[in-house]
Amino acid sequence: MKNKSLLVICALCLLVSASLVANGQKDYPSQNINVIVQYSAGGGTDLSVRGVMDAAKTNLPSGVNFAISNVTGGAGLIGLNQVVTAPSDGYTLGVLNTDLVINYCLGRTKISVEDFEPIACALIDPFVLITSSKAPYKTFKEFIDYAKAHPGEVVIGETGIGAAPSLAVLAIEQHFGVDFKTVSYGGSADCVTAIVGGHIDATIAQTVNAASQVKAGNLIFMASMSEDRLSTYPQIPTMKETYPDMNVFMPGFCIISVKADVDKEKIEYLRNAIRPAIDSASFQKVLTTMGMQTINMDGAQTKKFLAEQLALYSKLCKSIEVK
Repeated sequence: MKNKSLLVICALCLLVSASLVANGQKDYPSQNINVIVQYSAGGGTDLSVRGVMDAAKTNLPSGVNFAISNVTGGAGLIGLNQVVTAPSDGYTLGVLNTDLVINYCLGRTKISVEDFEPIACALIDPFVLITSSKAPYKTFKEFIDYAKAHPGEVVIGETGIGAAPSLAVLAIEQHFGVDFKTVSYGGSADCVTAIVGGHIDATIAQTVNAASQVKAGNLIFMASMSEDRLSTYPQIPTMKETYPDMNVFMPGFCIISVKADVDKEKIEYLRNAIRPAIDSASFQKVLTTMGMQTINMDGAQTKKFLAEQLALYSKLCKSIEVK
């Protein structure tokens, strides 16, 4: 009888052990998981990633935490290089973003989104066309009609050739056959200030850059480069609503990821630990404070999104020359 009981207990132990292994939980994680953010502390990327990880840490074993490191420089490539050269043990996470896709398309790096496996989307925040409230156009159709009637006269501020806002301007030019005059500024906030000052007519940026000026009545969020209306500003129409054939989705994004060759069981463990945090009340509060949004996509949906972004920017980058 004792032997029978012992056999039953052993069998149960084996089943539990097998279940833990299947879920990547037998020995993982047994130490802190390093999360490398390639930009300075306090910025949108940093705050969104920290917000997710703070909510997700309760899903880790006792004594284990997410340790965030800010590794800046090289347009974000120094930090990402540390991720791709780290051991493939699941203890180093990184952040995929628009800058990486553009740098890859421009031949500035060999690091690609295909080197990573996405875990969770901290930010998917679409770009928006921002104009002066004093402009002669009040809708996106009126803006395009005006640009067609006044080639080269509409002045749009951007943040440098090859940056996401300049490529968004290029996407509009190519789709509608219009010609804008562009002026480069140090950042999107500078572009917003220039519109208010009457130095330029418009810019393309994320809403957070102009929210206060829109609230003050100086600027207008005219149209978003998104598939659906923004959850943060549902009153803003999409460009696609006016022109259904303009199927261009251009958001700023931050996707927490791990190296592609990490064990699948560990990848699933990370997704199960981190993805629920995206919908948590604490992280949603972070997004509300930042005036940004995200889409809690699963792994397959995120891969499809990244492939589409890569194809879009590859096409746009072929049209420019960057030294």
